[in-house]
Amino acid sequence: MAANAHTVAVDDETYVERLAHDVAVWQHEGLISAEQERAILSRIGAGEPRLVGALRMGWLVTAVSLIGALVLAGGVVLLFASQWREMPDWFRTAVVFAGMFAAYAGGYLLTYRYGMDRIGGALLLLGVLLFEAGLFLFADIYGLPLTTANDEQPAPQYFLLAAIGTLPLAYAFGSRIVLLFGIGNFVISVIFWLIARYAETEKADSVLIVIGVLGVALYAAGHLHAMRAAWEKFGEVYLFVGTVVTLALVYVFTFDEPWRSIIDDGIESYAAPAVVYVSIAIAAALVAAQFATRARDLEADIETGILAALLAVAAVVSTWPAWTGYAVVFNAVFFAAAAGIVTRGYLRGDERYVNFGLLLVAVGVLTRYVDVFWSLLTNSAFFIIGGVLLLAVAFGLERLRRTLVARMDEEASTGDTRARAPALHSGAP
Repeated sequence: MAANAHTVAVDDETYVERLAHDVAVWQHEGLISAEQERAILSRIGAGEPRLVGALRMGWLVTAVSLIGALVLAGGVVLLFASQWREMPDWFRTAVVFAGMFAAYAGGYLLTYRYGMDRIGGALLLLGVLLFEAGLFLFADIYGLPLTTANDEQPAPQYFLLAAIGTLPLAYAFGSRIVLLFGIGNFVISVIFWLIARYAETEKADSVLIVIGVLGVALYAAGHLHAMRAAWEKFGEVYLFVGTVVTLALVYVFTFDEPWRSIIDDGIESYAAPAVVYVSIAIAAALVAAQFATRARDLEADIETGILAALLAVAAVVSTWPAWTGYAVVFNAVFFAAAAGIVTRGYLRGDERYVNFGLLLVAVGVLTRYVDVFWSLLTNSAFFIIGGVLLLAVAFGLERLRRTLVARMDEEASTGDTRARAPALHSGAP
């Protein structure tokens, strides 16, 4: 019960600090006046300037703590690496375990005994980093293989073990940054396993689909976390990673080269390995489950339709891969996704979605420019025209962004607050 009360208090404090930060940004961008900023802060009990400054310092403490944990972890690993061979095996094993458990114990005490959640979370992250480094150090101590059979990349099982050891801690301590590391390790383990298993086979291009399908599955899993209030904040991490993983693969498939490689390798229809269809089936089950558990509204229906369409495209491409026209299809998917993210940001009143979607548009336009004109223009003409094009795109995007933000502000001022309040709690796209 005490732990639950602590979690509620931490969530409330985090919300107040985030709101104090957001209203400062809104006031700076002219969305609200200085008087409105003070009124909002007073409403949440943070009207005093000194208190507002203290609240906004929380972000600085978080950043410094995380950077400190990363630097300390790097220093410890470098120290061990320089003296590693001179230490006896039992001492090296004991040192790794001692450092890891010391970090976990310090994180627990600072979080639950002294209420210093940010520094405690940073120590928890330090313990996770030492745990992951320890997996590779133990492999070195006991002569286990560190790379795959062809020695081209790290063995995937270590990243999978890192994910298995990290994810429960993230839920136990309520740490989203640790959860991000855990999911990242899992995604990396899947990628390395696919490379190790299929890199030297004719099915290497086909199994790339699994990575995009994994992104869809993670996104659906993010919505499933809304079933439990205590896990809802973790859903934001899954949504973010799922979006990035899926769009990363879609971006790769916007080029002609993967499809020409498939045709040159003579990959036939129905030749995709079973892992592709199994991954699509699992992702489809997760998409169906999240649709069944979500409240019925237009956004949920559209989002589920998009996820289902992505899985359908994955199934079609896996079954009939030999067509160069897929590059056009995936370009359309990429830009449609960017437009969808911008639209979602506008409807939710969340400028972060708008900025992220516009960034994707800029990346897509720049990529297509380089892809089309690199071999057609001289170096000087390429960079001159490219620079002018980028400035023009930036100008257009900034005008569009300002227009959307202004409309969001107008709707808010006239009382149209559709989904405005949840945006204050929302995380990364």
